[in-house]
Amino acid sequence: MSSRTSGNTCGDCVFFGRRTGIVRTRNVCERPGSKCRAVGRDEHACGSYQASPRTSFGLGISRASRAVTAAKAPVPQPRPAPGRQILCDTHCHTLFSRHAYSTLEEDVRAAAAQGMELLGITDHYSSMLYARQSVQDWQYFLNLWAWPRRWHGVRLLRGCEADIVDLDGNIFGHDIFFDESMTGGRFSRPHNLKRMAFAQCDYVIASVHGKEFAHGASRNQITRMYLRVLEDPKVLILGHIGRTGLDFDMDAVLGAAKERGKLIEVNESSLIAQKRAGSYERCRQVVSRCAELGVSVSVGSDAHVSSLVGHHEAVDALLDEVHFPQELVACRDAATFAGVVESVIGPMAE
Repeated sequence: MSSRTSGNTCGDCVFFGRRTGIVRTRNVCERPGSKCRAVGRDEHACGSYQASPRTSFGLGISRASRAVTAAKAPVPQPRPAPGRQILCDTHCHTLFSRHAYSTLEEDVRAAAAQGMELLGITDHYSSMLYARQSVQDWQYFLNLWAWPRRWHGVRLLRGCEADIVDLDGNIFGHDIFFDESMTGGRFSRPHNLKRMAFAQCDYVIASVHGKEFAHGASRNQITRMYLRVLEDPKVLILGHIGRTGLDFDMDAVLGAAKERGKLIEVNESSLIAQKRAGSYERCRQVVSRCAELGVSVSVGSDAHVSSLVGHHEAVDALLDEVHFPQELVACRDAATFAGVVESVIGPMAE
């Protein structure tokens, strides 16, 4: 199997051609539940690389065909485990996000199966969910108290991924007010959607999705936007800033995050999704500069289906590549991440 120098999948690989779902990203082969390993230019994929949920969702060749192929192909040596641990997934989605496919419990069970100590559920808080806003639509965020704090052995945190909506660094819902409660009763005064949604969140990831508001914006304007976002007391993490394509003063933004004790996300989905192939180099620049400046990072699968919860193989490979310090990985264990949340946001309610 020869690797293509310009692609992100081994498109000429016999295994990939038979829809086993093997993905090659930056000359790295991946398989579910295993670490990435570097692959030589003329090296064959091993038959034990079975269907990956990232691309095939379980489609694969037959067991007999796989056995024949495996007998012909040399078995690669396993890649040594990186000198780090990541036991928290701080960014994933449930059915509430509408374009995600798993329940809360399915995500928790998947996290437990992957050996995660902590899972942060961060459903989308964005105009992409509903064309018109009503308090009934957002009652999901008004009842987060119902979640257990520990489920199937995993510590469960309540969060959201909130959209940045303008160059002033405002977050979705800042200008939306309701006069009625979700049961139809009248409030004595209008209630703000953003304040209501954030009230029960342990932390917030602030991300850019729709970029129309930033068309024609200067580098200084985008920089100022991120700096303003970091001032929000509930925002703990800047989400996937490497894949937005927005130009900003990286040192200024990373320095402000460090000063406030906040985190920059290393997003697994940004590194493995074929359609985001162009974001890798920018993500690498962000991570490298975080290492140089001593800025802590969070790790999120950005899973929209439970089979991807807790996966961070591509993140591992990138962190290894830039020799990222383990002490700057806030997701290395549950105690460390929870400590960051409480030091920046405040004590978490039971």
